[in-house]
This record gives sequence, structure tokens and C-alpha cells, in this order.
Amino acid sequence: MKVGAAQFTFLCDLLRKRTGVVIDGSKEYLVVARLTPIVRQRKIPSLDTLIDRIRKGIDPTLERDVLSAMMTHETSFFRDKSPFETLRTIVIPELVARRAASRQLTFWSAACSTGQEPYSLAMLLNEHFRGLLETWQVRIIATDFSEAVLARARDGLFTELEAGRGLPPALLQKYFRPLQGKWSISQDCRRLVEFRSLNLNATWPMMPPCDVVLVRNVMIYFDIATRAALVERMRRILRPDGALFLGGAETLIGMDTRYERLAGTGCSYYRPKQR
Repeated sequence: MKVGAAQFTFLCDLLRKRTGVVIDGSKEYLVVARLTPIVRQRKIPSLDTLIDRIRKGIDPTLERDVLSAMMTHETSFFRDKSPFETLRTIVIPELVARRAASRQLTFWSAACSTGQEPYSLAMLLNEHFRGLLETWQVRIIATDFSEAVLARARDGLFTELEAGRGLPPALLQKYFRPLQGKWSISQDCRRLVEFRSLNLNATWPMMPPCDVVLVRNVMIYFDIATRAALVERMRRILRPDGALFLGGAETLIGMDTRYERLAGTGCSYYRPKQR
């Protein structure tokens, strides 16, 4: 199956406009691989016909499904490990000391995909800060553009392969139970996480002030202007002493942003600069 040059250009422009994701001319194979299942599922004659229908606005749900399919949903439990160690040993203890009066903590896992990141955070809190959870208001807000991956995240069911990626066996046994040939995450973790639909490149719904924002491994798909605008919007959500975590291949170097870079445990994180 192939896609025509005009249709490919239209799709790239639409993807960038709607989601901020940039793909270049070498990624035609990616479009074919990710959209062919939709063509077959909907019994559409060709990829070109699919994209023409989006161009004409014939079916609004078709555009949503296509854009969702074009997003990268790669994730795993405790991905990269170092950010979670930094949260455990530095960031959360410091926040707990500073929030003693309000006894509230809010985390935001942006572009959460199928839920491994927010559930990893929930396990970390249950393992190392259980006393905190009993007497404080602790929230993990997890958002993604794709309703399909959010539905999977809410289900909290993971295959053997998914559970085996980054999840220590002890935590698998402690926080999951076998269900329908998969692993179902415990209520202790589910109750901490609120899943919401949110497009990072569009108008955001009301968000509470956050103590920690994780927007990891998503900005690599954006151009530099979109990245700069995104972290500036994140800065307005973060509390002045909050922490921003990016992916291991992402950095604010070269961008005019109002953050200071701090050393973590094997990684860096960012805090809004104080005027």
C-alpha cells in the first residue's frame, strides 16, 4: 500500500498543526504502517482515499483515529529508572518537608500512553511514602491525546511482555494480580491516578497547580518552537518550587526558558527560575 505525495504532505501538515508532531519526507513508511490497519478496518479502498476523506471532513472521528495512530505510544514501567530514583531520594522528600502545612501533592504525567508511567509513580509512592498517602491528599493526573491508549490505561491490564518491561518481579507480585491472561494493577495504585484526555498542542482544560510534571519522551517529536512554548506553559502550571522531568534525550539547552537545571540521581530535572 502506498500514499500519494499530495496526501502525505497534507497529513504531515495536519499532524503538526493539531498535535505538534513533526515527521519528514523520509517517514512515508511510517504513515503506511500505522494507517493501513485503519484502511482495512474501515474497508476504505486506499490510503489516499482515507486521507482525502479527512481533508473533506466527511467523518470527524476518522481524523481523530488517524492522528492517534500516528502518535508514538512507546512506554514501559519505571522507564529510564533515574527519574524515579530522583523522585524517591530528592524531589518527593523535599516537597514533603515544604508541604507540611497544606499536606497536598499533585503530580502530572503528560503523554502517559497506556499508563505505565503514572502507575510506576503510584507504586513508588505506595512503596516508599505509604504513611503520606494515608494522611495527605495525593493526586496523579495522567493525560494523553489518544482516547484509545487512555482506555487501555484505565483498564490497568498489562500483558506478560508489558509487565516484564522495567517492572521488578517483587513489585509485579505485590501490586498486580493475574486476570484473563494478563496482569491487573492493584486498587492501591489505581485510586491515585486520574486519567484525562489532553492535547499538549491545543487549549488545555483546567489544571491544578502541580508539584511535579513529567513530560518525557514526547518533545523529541516536536520542533524547537513547539518545545519552547510547551515548557513555558508547563512553567505556569508548576508551583515555584516544583520539578519538571524530561526524557533522557531531551533538554532545554538552546531554548530561552525560565528554568534552572538541577542535578538528580543519575539525571537532571528542572525548576522554575525565581525572579
